[in-house]
Amino acid sequence: MKTQKILIQLLWISALVIYLYLLTKLILFKGNPVDIKLVLTQLKLLMQEPDLIHTRIVNLTPFQEIARDWHSVSLGRPGSAIHLFGNVLAFIPLGIFIPVLMGNKLLAGASVLVLSLLLSLAYEVTQLLTGMGVFDVDDLILNTAGGIFGYVLFALVRGVKRMIAGEPERTVKKRYDANKSHT
Repeated sequence: MKTQKILIQLLWISALVIYLYLLTKLILFKGNPVDIKLVLTQLKLLMQEPDLIHTRIVNLTPFQEIARDWHSVSLGRPGSAIHLFGNVLAFIPLGIFIPVLMGNKLLAGASVLVLSLLLSLAYEVTQLLTGMGVFDVDDLILNTAGGIFGYVLFALVRGVKRMIAGEPERTVKKRYDANKSHT
């Protein structure tokens, strides 16, 4: 039984590694092959010419691009929907991987929030430093929301599974003792 549990854990870790590779390919390399040399070349160029950082496109206004994309979606422009919903969808798996792989389920929701934000921030800063994309605070918001949405889906599926299996709830219940004074 212990060997089976370890094997399942290794499969989940392998799936996480594949997911992170594909996410990196999508976000940093826009679907092209992952090329670490390109990232290093771009960083070396920035170190040689630090003023290049001023040429990068940056959005630091929360909800600016979200509002623009939402308006474009309402006008029937599919490209905006891909950007808007794609940022959320891309991080949903992370919201599932984290609680599955965490030992402490109590803090899983907070961990999903923090790790989704940090991973998104790492991608955005890499895009800023390398010029391989745009630093956008709205991407941080949407990606983090995607991670949280994934966690909520995970929690709902886990709850339904427990109800179907007839398992007891995992909440802390205060037992009533008629012999004790409750004043």
